[in-house]
This record gives sequence, C-alpha cells and structure tokens, in this order.
Amino acid sequence: MPATRAGFALPLDELRDEIDRFWTALVTAPPLQGWGPRSEDRVFPAVNLRETFDAFTVEAELPGIGVSDVDISVAGDCLVLKGSRPGADATTEASNEANGATGEQPTAAPTGEKVVWLLRERGSGAFERRITLPVAVDSQRVEARLVEGVLTVVCPKLAACQPRKVEVRGA
Repeated sequence: MPATRAGFALPLDELRDEIDRFWTALVTAPPLQGWGPRSEDRVFPAVNLRETFDAFTVEAELPGIGVSDVDISVAGDCLVLKGSRPGADATTEASNEANGATGEQPTAAPTGEKVVWLLRERGSGAFERRITLPVAVDSQRVEARLVEGVLTVVCPKLAACQPRKVEVRGA
C-alpha cells in the first residue's frame, strides 16, 4: 500500500522538500562572482605570532616592500606595523582616480596602450596593522628585520612578565 500524506503535515512536508532542493542546489552550484571575502576585507599584512619562554616573534608577509617603507612601534602590549605598498603602475593608478574609474575601465599606460584590469587582488597604498600581545614587552629591546618579503619582529618579554620556576620546600 503506497504511503500518502494527509492532514496539516502536508504543507510542512512540501516546505521541507523545497528547502532540501534549494540547499542541494546551493551547495553544489559553482561559486558566484563576488562571494567570499572582498579584497578590502582581507587583513594586510598576514601575520604569524608565536611565543617562546622569553619573547614573542611576529612574522609578517610584506612582498615588494622595502625597509624604508615600513614603520614599527611598540607601546606596552601593542605592536603596530605601518607602511606603504606601491601600486602596480603609478600612471595607471593616477588616471583611474582622475577618471573616477574603479578599475574596470581602460586607462592609459605609460607606453600609450590601453590597460584593463581583469582581476585585481593585490592592494596598494598605506596599511596599518595593530597586534595586541598577551603581555607587555620590553620596547627598548625589540628587533626587526626584513628579508625576502618577510618581516620578523622579535619582542622580548619584560622580566616581570616572564614565568619563573618556584622551588617547593618541605616542612
């Protein structure tokens, strides 16, 4: 005997079936353009933060940025990375801004040819990244180096913030 649906459950079952079809179509469909994080929502620079017994080490990806383009400051438990990343082409950037274009319209390149941005995920311009460390650090002993696009900042902990071993004595 075939199962039949009757009563008030019929509309709810139909709704559930429709939601199931919609969900299946949604998760199996190819991604739509514009879905996912927008370029302005991405955090730059990407950083790794690790802790050792006596220091914190921050590594930041800064491809194409020179030593003179980075400014680092430390106050208490806050590390601030500031800088500027040059654009792909200064002339193209300037003409885009002058024409009010958002990157889709053709612009004049330095050679006179037209340039159309098809995909632009690498941002340019000024950036600032604030990183709050778990404890205060000794700002006088902070060291930084930029090698092959990776900035490494070593922030030694204050002596008062470092863990110490406590000897346990008997009675």
